[in-house]
Amino acid sequence: MARSDRTPMFIGGFFLLIGLAMLTIAGWSGYRQHTIIKSWPEVQAEVVKSELIDSRDDDGKTMYSTAMEFRYTVDGKEYTTPAKSGYSTSSYEEMKIQVDTYAPGTRHAIRVNPANPRDIRYEVGYTVGFFLLSVILGAMGVVFSGLSIVLLLVFRPERSISCPACGQSVESGQNFCPNCAAPVRGR
Repeated sequence: MARSDRTPMFIGGFFLLIGLAMLTIAGWSGYRQHTIIKSWPEVQAEVVKSELIDSRDDDGKTMYSTAMEFRYTVDGKEYTTPAKSGYSTSSYEEMKIQVDTYAPGTRHAIRVNPANPRDIRYEVGYTVGFFLLSVILGAMGVVFSGLSIVLLLVFRPERSISCPACGQSVESGQNFCPNCAAPVRGR
């Protein structure tokens, strides 16, 4: 490859931008989840409704998720708020366990947004599941950033130096200046 071809440098720079963007979003997402754990008050809620929902994905495969309703009290006011699982899966058993865990009449700790009591989260904690988006984006950000660094290092342009006698540009590997034949040291 000719050293003047800057395509790998542009690709490396693009991958670096993508990687840094992913790391930034992962950091923001992780910070947001941490904020929920630390600053959203925990209240006890009763499950009013819990159901298993099945749907079809683009390939016609059956996917399962859950839909629930929680009843809870904040500052003396009662709320009933719907909540859904944050993902769908093809595993009926996995979602059935969640529906059974959150069966109507059971009580669970939930977190409530102090600025909007209808904004709730369940299954909050320092778990991979709660921080899954941050973990995935962080891992992808590290991969993209690492790949970009490899590209930028492997395909970095050679430094041009000048002849100490006449100032003419001398290519790497040359021992003498092509203009004045002066010896060029440090090559």
